[in-house]
Amino acid sequence: MANIQRACFLVLSLTALAAPRLARAQDAPGSEGPAIVPAGEAPEAAPAAAPAPPPAAPPGYAPGYGPPPAAYPPPGYGPPPAPPVQEHSGFYLRLDLGGGYTSLSASGGYASGTKISGGGAALGVALGGAVAPNLALFGDFIFADVDQPKVTSGGYTTTATGSVAVGGLGGGIVYYFEPINLYISGAVAIINIQSQDQTGTTTSSTGDGFGFEGIVGKEWWVSQHWGLGAAAQFFGATGMKDKADTGVTWSATSFNVLFSATYY
Repeated sequence: MANIQRACFLVLSLTALAAPRLARAQDAPGSEGPAIVPAGEAPEAAPAAAPAPPPAAPPGYAPGYGPPPAAYPPPGYGPPPAPPVQEHSGFYLRLDLGGGYTSLSASGGYASGTKISGGGAALGVALGGAVAPNLALFGDFIFADVDQPKVTSGGYTTTATGSVAVGGLGGGIVYYFEPINLYISGAVAIINIQSQDQTGTTTSSTGDGFGFEGIVGKEWWVSQHWGLGAAAQFFGATGMKDKADTGVTWSATSFNVLFSATYY
């Protein structure tokens, strides 16, 4: 009996000494033993790793977004069409209107030495077509009028009532210098003279004579073919026989400033 008591006392003493050490060992990190999983149950899976953060965005862009894709023009659209090329080709039409100074003189017969002169209107129409780049041939009408002209004869000068008109038909050639749109024009024509009183009745006239017209002009484009401008005109004629006295021959000169509108 005494031996049993001593054995129990010894066990209790050893247990008291070992208990604090066991408690400290269990509290130490990583000292846990393998987890005991009840039969029929699967062990819990390890937690998934956190996703990687998005790449850093370039300065000036929202986080998680890169620069926008390159811009492309809308399908079906290209550069704007080039403006139409202004050129001289095809049909040719020139309309002239202006005014200036016209002088008529007579030689031979009763009217020899007579001079008729003054200012008035001038107009012309030319119609034709291109034969080469910037070069055209045309037929034209030429006209100049002197209203209430001065008549000088035998050393005396008077102002006549009515008017005197010089005009005729001809044909010529015109060439344009590009890109300045400057042109020169020359034509030969059949010219005659008619005088009218203040009521419009023809009082005298001449037969046809030979004439020449020269024009130098400058125009500015207002559309692909139309141009507006100004020109200086000279035309002269000679050999016009007076119908009342064929011994009298008239000649004429005219200087005019014209405003022109040309389709070419």
